[in-house]
Amino acid sequence: MKQTIEQITAPITEHINCYKETYQLALKSDNALVQQMVKHVNASSGKQMRPIMVFLCAQLCGKVTMTTIHAAIAIELLHVATLIHDDVLDESDERRGKPSLLAKFKSKASVLGGDFFLSAALSEAVETQHIGIIELIANMGKTLVDGELLQLSGSKEAIYREDYYMAVIKAKTASLFHTCAKLGVLSAGKGNDVKAQRIIEMGENIGICFQLKDDMFDYQDGEQIGKPIGNDIKEGKMTLPLLYVYENATDKEKEEILEAFTNQDYAYINQIVVEKGGMAYTQQKITYYKEKALQCLQDFEDTPTRRALEQYITLVADRKK
Repeated sequence: MKQTIEQITAPITEHINCYKETYQLALKSDNALVQQMVKHVNASSGKQMRPIMVFLCAQLCGKVTMTTIHAAIAIELLHVATLIHDDVLDESDERRGKPSLLAKFKSKASVLGGDFFLSAALSEAVETQHIGIIELIANMGKTLVDGELLQLSGSKEAIYREDYYMAVIKAKTASLFHTCAKLGVLSAGKGNDVKAQRIIEMGENIGICFQLKDDMFDYQDGEQIGKPIGNDIKEGKMTLPLLYVYENATDKEKEEILEAFTNQDYAYINQIVVEKGGMAYTQQKITYYKEKALQCLQDFEDTPTRRALEQYITLVADRKK
């Protein structure tokens, strides 16, 4: 059965509504340029997958409170700030099928806009009045930067290895979802018991699924998924579908792959990742981490919240865009 955001958020509708109102307050500013940038970013906001996860994890092991609301806003604002800065670094003119902040406001204003969202994230973390959550948000910012620097600083030999690639995504996307799960647990007043750790483990597995699915999208029809294809190749990032093919190629084939990668020969690369099993391998990995995430919920009572999280996992792993 196809999963929808409406089905997943049904047990937390009240909290989502409160989140939306409080989120707007967190971004209030008297600066006209900031107001324009906030409006532009909000117009192309995503499905709010990270805040939804915070709420579901909090409700699974306790109760959603205003601490949860502020924590969810903090992690979403931090995420948005990193996307804005990423677009500047990657010189990307498009975000979720629409012009990026960079495309409309240029680099200097975009960097400052990203800084505004980052500052707002820290302010929301302080609003929780929970030292553990404040520390978690601050450390998450450092972890995301570490992940980016790891990717930038890798040697040519390292960036063509699957183990190195997995280390990068665990420091970036997976750590973000891991943090969302932990924020839910902490905001519900839970500690480090076995069930709490299972929720947090689930978050990391979902994050890996999310990134691997994004990797597959880079080799698919951009019109169908609402994003341009070939972005990773353009940015010099060899992701799992191509890494698998490269690692299992002959020396001659490796030379051809690197030449195509350097020349951004999308047609050739798209062809070989399908023919040589790169897409199938990546899908196998997604299924593996999806099952690991679902197993983390086995010891929890069968409630609407648990079922919503199971639907959430399925949506992330099976999404088409």
